[in-house]
Amino acid sequence: MNSTPTNEHKFHELVTENRDRLLRVCRVYVWNSADQDDLYQEVLLQIWRGLPNLKKDQFANTWLYRVAINTAISFVRKRASSISRVVHFEHADLTRTVESQQPAELKTDDRIADLYTAIYKLDPLEKALVTLFLEDFTYEQMAEATGISANNVGVMLHRAKKKLSCLMIEEESK
Repeated sequence: MNSTPTNEHKFHELVTENRDRLLRVCRVYVWNSADQDDLYQEVLLQIWRGLPNLKKDQFANTWLYRVAINTAISFVRKRASSISRVVHFEHADLTRTVESQQPAELKTDDRIADLYTAIYKLDPLEKALVTLFLEDFTYEQMAEATGISANNVGVMLHRAKKKLSCLMIEEESK
């Protein structure tokens, strides 16, 4: 691909505006920071590769999420066996870190840790929907990002929320 100033500018603009969102997607799909960094780099590469295909009439943020989510799902599939070992190790470290904090810090940090632990246990599409929901995407935007109908988004998101609620209760009881 020829890199034109327009492509470079658009890439820089998209990544700068959406960096935190992209990092949250990475955090939802992989647990440890090294894998999150690797996934983030892979997401950036896929955004760069796909940028020439971004149509003027497409909502760039929705397209960006679609690229990030699809890249994350592929990344997780490639690393499935190693991730299960890492998650167990990282979860143990996270638990020790949270337990060593002061009570005032514990409430907020514990809830956030429980939320990410619960989200991590969802299937890939549920993770995508919950992540997009937390980013205040509309059902139509979620449908565009995930490739499913807006009606299915509503049904699947409802189920994912119920599952997430049960997982949160499970985490809190530990």
